Amino acid sequence: PIIKEQTLKLENKVHSLLYLNKLDYIREKNLIQMDEVDIESILNSSIEKFKYHNKNLEFKVTVVGNSKFYGTVDSWETVIDNILNNFIRYAKKEIKITLKKNQLVFYNDGPNINSDLLEGIFIPFRKGIKGEFGLGLSIVKKTLNYMNYDIKVKNHSKDGVSFIIIKEKGG
Repeated sequence: PIIKEQTLKLENKVHSLLYLNKLDYIREKNLIQMDEVDIESILNSSIEKFKYHNKNLEFKVTVVGNSKFYGTVDSWETVIDNILNNFIRYAKKEIKITLKKNQLVFYNDGPNINSDLLEGIFIPFRKGIKGEFGLGLSIVKKTLNYMNYDIKVKNHSKDGVSFIIIKEKGG
């Protein structure tokens, strides 16, 4: 079981590294045609994948108005899956996702992110609280930048963390 688990971790790291390199190549060659994407349907399919990882977690999705964002389905799936993969490790009871015009907010009720980790959270290879490899959130940031979106992290007063995705000005 240990060898299988370590092999799976290594495989995920390799996939993440390949994705980062692919993203650089695609950006450099301007190979992707971006269009309007329905984020709500991508969210729903991602939640279906992740809700079985921790059956005690409740996912709450609120959609206000239009759920269309600019980009590609693959890119948005990658962003959402990486955020949810991160959130299910730390959330206690709930993950809330709020979707409104040009803004997508992910919230989990887990512990705040240590201020030492907060500053470099999107830098590749920075290990997280639980010793994760540190590629998932750098992939999120890079993918969003490619689609002219930005992401911010906000600790809440007691517990809880929000990741806020917003459309960049002029993007």
